[in-house]
Amino acid sequence: MSLHHHKPITKNQTPKLITMKQMNNRGFTLIELLVVITIIALIAGMALPAMNNVTQNARMTTAGNNARQIVVSLKSYAGDNQGLYPDFNRKDPPQTSNDAFRLLIRGGMVEDERIFTAPASPYVNDNDVGEAPDYQSALEPGENHWCMTKGLSDSASGNAPLVFENPVSTSWPPTWNCDAAGQPKEGRAWKGGKIVIALNDGSVSPQKLDSPKGDNVSLETNESGKDLFTQYSEQGEFLDIQRD
Repeated sequence: MSLHHHKPITKNQTPKLITMKQMNNRGFTLIELLVVITIIALIAGMALPAMNNVTQNARMTTAGNNARQIVVSLKSYAGDNQGLYPDFNRKDPPQTSNDAFRLLIRGGMVEDERIFTAPASPYVNDNDVGEAPDYQSALEPGENHWCMTKGLSDSASGNAPLVFENPVSTSWPPTWNCDAAGQPKEGRAWKGGKIVIALNDGSVSPQKLDSPKGDNVSLETNESGKDLFTQYSEQGEFLDIQRD
């Protein structure tokens, strides 16, 4: 019986390896292409929700910064008016939050009306406030995103909600449309059931709603069944935006 012997690799010989150039020249098989496409789709599927969350958080931060500037302006107004906010103005009693915030512009507390807008809002202004002293072009209908609780003062409870995103109606407590989350529609909430609210102490944060779904959703309630608004007042009122 004969045996077949393999020739050993000498010092000058190396095993033949398939280079990347050779792989590119031969092309990919159908299975290889499908594997690559599947991996890319999986990575994209995992990255998209994260990117959406980053975008929404950035938008809510912008909205929160605007709300904070409004509160600072209200505090400045109160400092010149015995601790009272514009809704106590007897000479020109505000009927809407547009009217109340216009008094901040007239008083020199606000120069740029764009702080009264927010991302993903149907209410956008042109930053044309008109001429002094009345500034009649400031915050015309459809140019203000923010509502304001009536009856508060600088000395009221710091936990009272002062400035908040426009709700779906004028009922108390306010409610929002979670089904329109992140869309430029009146009363819209943010995805995940949140709304931006500024308190009387100047703090601003997204507040959680009772449900992430529904077109008429109030804030989450505590163990006693009260939300942030009903904790402040069972029968409160607020200045709504001037919608049209």
